[in-house]
Amino acid sequence: MAEWRQEAARAVESELEHARQTGEWSDLGPLRRTGDGTFTADLRGRRIDPIDEVCLAGRDGPRDGPAVPVRAELRNGVLRIRDAGPLPPGCERVWARRLPARDRLGALARALRDLGPAPLADRLAEGRLDPVPDGADPWDTARRACRTPGLHLVWGPPGTGKTRLVAEAAAELATSGKRVLVITGEQRDVGWSGDDAERLAIQRDLTDLAATEADLVELGDALTGYDHAAFLAAGRRIENADRSATLAAEFTDVRRRHDDAAADLTAARDRLRAAREAWDRVATERGRLGEARELGERLAEVDTEIAVRAERIGTAARRYRGRRADRKALRAAQARRDTLQAAIQDCRERAHPLTDDDVTALEADVAAAHESLDAAARAESDAHTRLERLRGRVAQIRSAGLATDQDRRFHAECLRRDLPGLHARREELHREGERRAARRGRLEERLWWLGERARRRQQEDEATAWESARIVTTTLARHVDSTRPFDVVLLDDAGSARLADVLLAVARARETAVVLGDFRQPGPRVRPAALKTAPGVREWLLATPFGHCGIREPADAERHPGCTVLTRQHRYGPTVTALANSTGYHVLEHAGAGETEVLLVDPAGARADHPSLARFAAGQGEIAVLAPNQVRAGAWLAALRDRPDVAVGTARTLPGREFDTVLLDLTEDDWSNRVRSFGSGITRARHRLYLLADLEVVKAAPIGSPLGAVNALRLQGAITVHRLDSLGVPHPRRPQSATDRPVPVTPDGTMSG
Repeated sequence: MAEWRQEAARAVESELEHARQTGEWSDLGPLRRTGDGTFTADLRGRRIDPIDEVCLAGRDGPRDGPAVPVRAELRNGVLRIRDAGPLPPGCERVWARRLPARDRLGALARALRDLGPAPLADRLAEGRLDPVPDGADPWDTARRACRTPGLHLVWGPPGTGKTRLVAEAAAELATSGKRVLVITGEQRDVGWSGDDAERLAIQRDLTDLAATEADLVELGDALTGYDHAAFLAAGRRIENADRSATLAAEFTDVRRRHDDAAADLTAARDRLRAAREAWDRVATERGRLGEARELGERLAEVDTEIAVRAERIGTAARRYRGRRADRKALRAAQARRDTLQAAIQDCRERAHPLTDDDVTALEADVAAAHESLDAAARAESDAHTRLERLRGRVAQIRSAGLATDQDRRFHAECLRRDLPGLHARREELHREGERRAARRGRLEERLWWLGERARRRQQEDEATAWESARIVTTTLARHVDSTRPFDVVLLDDAGSARLADVLLAVARARETAVVLGDFRQPGPRVRPAALKTAPGVREWLLATPFGHCGIREPADAERHPGCTVLTRQHRYGPTVTALANSTGYHVLEHAGAGETEVLLVDPAGARADHPSLARFAAGQGEIAVLAPNQVRAGAWLAALRDRPDVAVGTARTLPGREFDTVLLDLTEDDWSNRVRSFGSGITRARHRLYLLADLEVVKAAPIGSPLGAVNALRLQGAITVHRLDSLGVPHPRRPQSATDRPVPVTPDGTMSG
């Protein structure tokens, strides 16, 4: 089954051909200060490559000006900066050194092609799993699978504790002497890992230098009342007045030349018209001459045929088979020659008195007329362009203003008192300060070097960990470059990961490989979408490890001897459990983890105000707004740009995360074509789930659809219904009256009154 390596590599290379090349550093946007004094960069709605390093710098990038290396946490599309310290002026943007898609895909393709013996990966490529060991319950069975040699799958729907299982199993395996590679699905902490003391000291020195530069403003006291901009403006108006007089004379001269060029252009057009008329008058005769030339070409072919056949008949030493046919063909060719000669003579007689030389002369006249017209047109165009340019310059100069007598008196007085000279001296002093500039440059270079040294040390530490640490934790995107094998490989949240990525990770395992995840989450994609039809893409990039092994539905997972199913969830209440089971999970059991309140919010024909809804939910813990598609998510994000505490996206762009409160947008899409995304979205909520949907649409929803499942639970009383205006969310189309007061909401989210 070794050929799967080459097939998977070719599929990866198909996507690599369409991946765009990015620079070393990427501008992530402006640095924003939050209410608690920390800094953030809003990356919501953007596709983010894995980040290696983060720094704060100016618009021109980290290598042009101060660059402050920082550590950060990437959470819900928001990069939160930790311990930034004093920031020198200019460090107003966030820059990241990322792992570009081209590099990542290229490394993956090379690693697949160069992959040596990998029995467990071969088994996964063949879709063959090893039987899971028996346990007291599914959790115990999954734990045993992590300790049992072979290839195993663990299907864990949301909230069933897969991540905790991986952590406990990895610690237990490491204690028993095994080296364990844990691959997770999300990158969190990124960036700086160096000495904060030296970095902060350099930042303080740079800040002090900036303050010193600001002291030069005191020199402005000596120029109080002097407006250098007004002096320059007066000088420009004086110059404009002088220049305007010069351009006016030039404009008159160019206009005369344009008139001459226009007359030449008219004459050239007349000449071309006459030449074309002469050409058209002999159209019939030209056609007959052309016909005579075509007949002449055919006559030449017939003469050649006559010569060939005559030579064959005349040189034959004896009679041969086909001689009679050749003689017959020769006579036919001679007859055709006579006919063609007569036709040629007739065409030339009918074309008389026009000759080929006459046609050539007429063609030359037309070509010469065209050349003359082109030359005249160019000359007229050049003259017109220059005329219009002069017209525009004159208008521009006059619109900018011409000098008055007052301008000339003011300008002369400034020169007499040498005020421009004093201003120039202040600017020169401001530009100087070589010692300060040199020190600033050294500090900036040192700050850059600190970041590079910290990055190298981090890479060395990671390499050391890969060689000797008992437990190494990384992501699918970052394990590619290493070839170090491990005793056990545990892949968390990989149920919907690409098969090619999972195969390479499984290949690192010498004894055991366990893939944990939820295959009912939205599956992988390729960019561009047209690549779906490329060879191998559907099999190796769009396939998941579960689907490749024949597990596509819950019943498949329960029947498969190589797959363990975790059924007890600990995140959300029984209502969400029932809703998830009704839309595809079927196997979930509620473990008594608490109650998740589910509210159906009915806009009742009004359009919800996105920022107001977010403010309403702000006191209810960590919030996420999930939309059915990128278009709807973009609308929410545009309204919530000033709320970095709210996660906004789709089930695909916010994978695997859980939130205290989730608002699911069902207003313009019933999610019937996104059942897996619906199940993924509702199971993110811990304490409260808002379903924003029109009640009448929910009532009419067909059984088996997401909204149909919502309606069934509504009829059972498990889901409460509230009108949008009853929650205290302001109506976007009219101001609130004194009598239209919101229903109070208690801190736990319930309504009083």
